[in-house]
Amino acid sequence: MRVTIAPPNRLLRFRAAWLACLLLTPTANLAAANPAAANPACPNGPLRVGYYKIGAAYRDGKGYDVDLVHELAQRLHCQIGSEMELPRLRALKMLENGLLDVGPSTIATPERKAYAWIYPYNHTKNLVLLYHATQARTLADLRADPALRWGAIRGYRHGPAQDKLLADLAAQHKVVIAEDEDDLYKMLSSGVVTAAFAQPLSYGRWLRDPLAARQITILDLFPEADMVASGLALSKSRFSQEAAEKWHQELVKMYQDGSLYAIMQRFLNEGAAKQMMRLPIN
Repeated sequence: MRVTIAPPNRLLRFRAAWLACLLLTPTANLAAANPAAANPACPNGPLRVGYYKIGAAYRDGKGYDVDLVHELAQRLHCQIGSEMELPRLRALKMLENGLLDVGPSTIATPERKAYAWIYPYNHTKNLVLLYHATQARTLADLRADPALRWGAIRGYRHGPAQDKLLADLAAQHKVVIAEDEDDLYKMLSSGVVTAAFAQPLSYGRWLRDPLAARQITILDLFPEADMVASGLALSKSRFSQEAAEKWHQELVKMYQDGSLYAIMQRFLNEGAAKQMMRLPIN
């Protein structure tokens, strides 16, 4: 039996190459498995973003929410992997389960703050829209109206006082659930529901139709209620607090340098944009 032995120089070169492979392979494999690991703002790689239909914020792939997320991703050098339109409750559930990274236009509640970091970027107020045949003009008269049917979008939150009212009315079987804002406004304009909460950023587009405008009365029946903060939600399953804080600080910079207001102006009139930016973001 013949055994062939490599020359000493060749053996040394082979050993050096083998040791180099042992040293380099773990690092190479780690980089391949997690190419975005070097970016602390998006530690899990390309972002998955979920939007839901709400007036000037998002519709048909456009809106200030889209521009906001894209601007933040660019500033933080994060890649967007996918964007999708979802029903509100599904988007929240996917954030909770880590199937989404980012969800804009989210009102902070104790339940939501358990699974998402939520950073406000605008403030607005819920007004009451009434079907034209409704005679009541105060909250007390509305609640006493036997014909009252209040429309509410599935999964929406409005603020403590408004949500308490809806819970009371639901217990009296006076709440009708809509799937989204289009469904709500159809029910309101046809008299299927007689009242609903809505924000100017949402109903403004709809009420540009003169016929719809003639059918609706707008009232502020909660004058003492605070403005509602709408925020950017980052899934706690996908972002550490340190990573999420980088998004928060960039939002604050966008407010301070005027770029957040500029985004709002692309989709809202000047008065509405100023109102939404009136309260500071910190």
